[in-house]
Amino acid sequence: MEINTKNGDKIILDPRINEEEQGKILIDLLDENNKLWMKVESCNGSIKINERNDEIADEEEIIESKLDDLISEIIEKQKSGTDTYNEGKSKDIKPYNPEEIKVNSDKLSITLIFQMIENGDLDLNPDFQRHLVWNQIQKSRLIESILLRIPLPMFYFAEDKDGKFTIVDGLQRISAIKEFMDNKLPLKGLQYLEKTCGNKFYETKDKNTGIDAKYFRWFNLTSLSANIIDPSSPYLVKYDIFRRINTGGKPLNNQEIRNCLTGQGLREALKEMSTMSEFRTATDNSIKPKRMEDQEVALRFLMFYDKVKKEGNIESYTGNMDASLDKFTEDNIKRNKTYFNQAIEGFYTAMKNAEYLLGRRYAFRKILPATIHPDAYKQLINKALFVCISILLADYEYEKIISCNDKNSLLFPLAEKIQSDSQLLNYLSYGTNSKANLLYIYSVLKELFMEKIRYE
Repeated sequence: MEINTKNGDKIILDPRINEEEQGKILIDLLDENNKLWMKVESCNGSIKINERNDEIADEEEIIESKLDDLISEIIEKQKSGTDTYNEGKSKDIKPYNPEEIKVNSDKLSITLIFQMIENGDLDLNPDFQRHLVWNQIQKSRLIESILLRIPLPMFYFAEDKDGKFTIVDGLQRISAIKEFMDNKLPLKGLQYLEKTCGNKFYETKDKNTGIDAKYFRWFNLTSLSANIIDPSSPYLVKYDIFRRINTGGKPLNNQEIRNCLTGQGLREALKEMSTMSEFRTATDNSIKPKRMEDQEVALRFLMFYDKVKKEGNIESYTGNMDASLDKFTEDNIKRNKTYFNQAIEGFYTAMKNAEYLLGRRYAFRKILPATIHPDAYKQLINKALFVCISILLADYEYEKIISCNDKNSLLFPLAEKIQSDSQLLNYLSYGTNSKANLLYIYSVLKELFMEKIRYE
């Protein structure tokens, strides 16, 4: 959130969520030097400013509008089921040599694009597509624009070294074109061609249900203007271009972009992990799939599990979560799914152990003894806890866990540790993606688990 000060400066404020109850959020707004500028309370849609720094120049009405947008964004992220707002900022992508950016312009016919999809040379990635879907009228009016020979906005594709394409910008449009050419989209809600093309399909044996020959010909002769990212461009360049130019209904988040650019093997591994019933029950179905939040936490597990297996610890983590996940994705872009089988098995085991030792209502959450109650507000999933707990529990055999430990036997020891260790509580509350935070959380939990878990 940006504010203007009385001395003419513009300052970006970041929210720090101090307390959450059902329908109520207490937020501190701080600058990059942790200077407090405002204390805000939101309760069931209403916003109250409890404290405001006198140096703020913006009028009350402007501040309230900005806060309204901020609260809406916080609530939307909370719906993902994770405490994203307490992770801290990720560093920007390092600038790269502009000469590494290679983008070629071309014209691609609609029929060629359809053939590429059919042949597997252009991946629509249906797992991703289902999260960002146009309605029938939006799709129909896109087709109407083509039939009216109105030029469409530029499409962007990324080409790999095998000559296959990934859609960078234009997924919704290409998906609508494919659906129409598959005769699965009857045109509805047209503005100009309702009488001639309304309720018509692309092509059918019955001339009365397919579009007229004139429109059919015009449609097939249409060429789309496309910019194609050359395969010689580094992955980081492709990722940054993707972030800059994607113009979907909502800007894609980092995991949605990774999903579009990653290989099939990693994509399949993440899908298996995120749809695993053990993952769903251990997290009490809290982590939502809508914006691929579930796949993002699964990717975090894969990355840190890989570090522990190869290095024995997580100390090589840089502290920049997004950059680390991008690099892990790039490094494994050509792996097939079998490469991840050991990690997937570890994930399965970790989820079962976490549910047994902590309980599905409390596993991976920042719990205190007072919050362990059926009527207490259920905390959001803490990603730092998710990573550390799941990595540490992945190598404990489930059969030995249940034979040597009582159910929920880790619940109160963990809650008491979080309450008594002020540094742990702070590290679980603010800047949870930082290196210092994760290393400390990991070491404290490792020691606690070694002390409290019976394993013979």
